[in-house]
Amino acid sequence: MPERRLAPISIVHPRREVAAPGPKDDLFRLMVESVKDYAIFVLDPDGHVITWNQGAQALKGYTSEEILGQHFSRFYPPEAVQSGWPTRELALAEKEGRFADEGWRVRKDGSTFWASVIITALRDPEGRLSGFAKVTQDMTERKEREERIQDLNKELRTRIAQLDESQRVIELRTLELERLSAQLLQIQDEERRRLARELHDELGQQLSGLKMIVDTSGNETASQLAEDALSMVRNLSYLLHPPLLDEAGLRPALYWYADGLTKRSNIDISLSLKPQMFPRLSKDLEVTIFRVIQESLSNIYRHSGSKSARVDIEKRAERVIVRVRDYGKGFPVELLGVKGSAGLGVGINGMRERLRQLGGELVIARSEPGTLVEAAIPLFGITLTA
Repeated sequence: MPERRLAPISIVHPRREVAAPGPKDDLFRLMVESVKDYAIFVLDPDGHVITWNQGAQALKGYTSEEILGQHFSRFYPPEAVQSGWPTRELALAEKEGRFADEGWRVRKDGSTFWASVIITALRDPEGRLSGFAKVTQDMTERKEREERIQDLNKELRTRIAQLDESQRVIELRTLELERLSAQLLQIQDEERRRLARELHDELGQQLSGLKMIVDTSGNETASQLAEDALSMVRNLSYLLHPPLLDEAGLRPALYWYADGLTKRSNIDISLSLKPQMFPRLSKDLEVTIFRVIQESLSNIYRHSGSKSARVDIEKRAERVIVRVRDYGKGFPVELLGVKGSAGLGVGINGMRERLRQLGGELVIARSEPGTLVEAAIPLFGITLTA
């Protein structure tokens, strides 16, 4: 196609002649031609290029000699030209007065860039279309940043979805472990009761019969050994599951246990329950409180070296607070914050699990001297018995 060169447009008002360009017009034209960050040029009504600034040459790669008179559709990808989109842009600009768009454009060397385009219709004083002013800016870097952000957001959403799924799996497994843990505690308590009954009813009766036989022989030493064995079996039976806990409640069972431990260990144990008329609680709650105190006092006996211990139980309107305090060498500092089974032993983790089943919490802290074990168990959902 032969190069098409058009003469500058001269617009003459029907009633008066337009003044010749002055110094301000020259200065404005010089400014537009010197801008390098934007491609600023004018099209005739059919879309042919009739002006070309330095920014247009830098952005699109054409010199003014190469592009003047050429149709602006050569800046568009082939598929856009085939669809008639460049002509559609001019039609919209003519109808609305202004058209703005973003899309891919093509340089002289065939490379593409993401362009922000504004096309403004130019009209003479009578309103006739004289051409179009077109301003193009290279927004490729912004486009790449936006796409990178979109990719990162997509990756983030994928990671979040994966984390959500992992969390869901962990929660399901945690629920399953909690269910198994609750079953284990239940089985453990049932096994304690069974062993306690067998020790008391079967082995205890056999030892009682043996003692009666030995007593008739007149052998005082053998009789004493039989008495000691019988007493040991009864104590072991009661420690596994004190019948007083089921029959009379928490208060008598704790006093019986504290009195027996004092005799066996020479540890002075003080026991306080508030209110004074301490009520019966639910079976699970009484068993949990008894086991927490039993484990705590056993740890004091085995590890603390303390000569005394204090147990306080306070029933409040919404919860039961249990505190067990000793005055010995104290719990190792490095283990106070440990929640896993490593380092704490089965007993303490067993207490924590029992309390968790009832929505309670266990805190172990140094008391200088000694150690304080504190359990808080909510009463919501707990049925009190008469």
